Amino acid sequence: MTPFFIIFGILALVFLLFVIVTVVSAFRRLKRRISSDLLGGLGIGDLRNAIRSGAAEAANPTERTLFGATSIYMPRVLRDFPDYHFPEAKNSIRLLMNEYLKIRFGQAEGFEHSIVEESLASSVTKDGGVKELTDYRFHDCAIRGYVKTAEYATIIYVATLGYTAGGVKAEERYQVESTLKLSEDGIPKELLICPQCGGTIDNTAQKTCPYCGSGIVWDTVLSWRFTSISEC
Repeated sequence: MTPFFIIFGILALVFLLFVIVTVVSAFRRLKRRISSDLLGGLGIGDLRNAIRSGAAEAANPTERTLFGATSIYMPRVLRDFPDYHFPEAKNSIRLLMNEYLKIRFGQAEGFEHSIVEESLASSVTKDGGVKELTDYRFHDCAIRGYVKTAEYATIIYVATLGYTAGGVKAEERYQVESTLKLSEDGIPKELLICPQCGGTIDNTAQKTCPYCGSGIVWDTVLSWRFTSISEC
């Protein structure tokens, strides 16, 4: 074999290795991009773990089983509302459910919570008479779903809790919905107006106003309203 063919063979091998490395790298980038677009920034491994965890919960359900998917929906919520804080939401739900039980067992007429729709209290089914409510225990909370349209955004939670009412212990699971209205009758709310120039902003993920360039800090925490509570 002449030196020419040896050199040609080496170059061909190097070129083949270069092509293989390029294709593999491109495939990995495509995989990451698809994962980011479809899964809200999650990796395939994260989704696989969430599915495995959900399957385990479904196979052995208890009153404390959440059936949530926080790791799947959280990136989407944060993408739309960067100021969203899950621990604050969880604490609000803990207080909300305590007030819900007080209404249900005749110890209160309505919610004291400031971020509850007024109509929610009338939807609570009373449990007949007044019962002593003690030993309230809020176990945990998870995000079960998330929906966003041009008019509103809704986060669906599932919460597990325990209590004693009239001497009877109970462990229950509830679905709670929290909604942020983004427009009413087609008119954007004040939350979507630049505080500096008054320009309309249609994306809560924006950091600066597209008209005047002012920095924006979204105050959406108190704009969310609990709109639904149901046992599940």
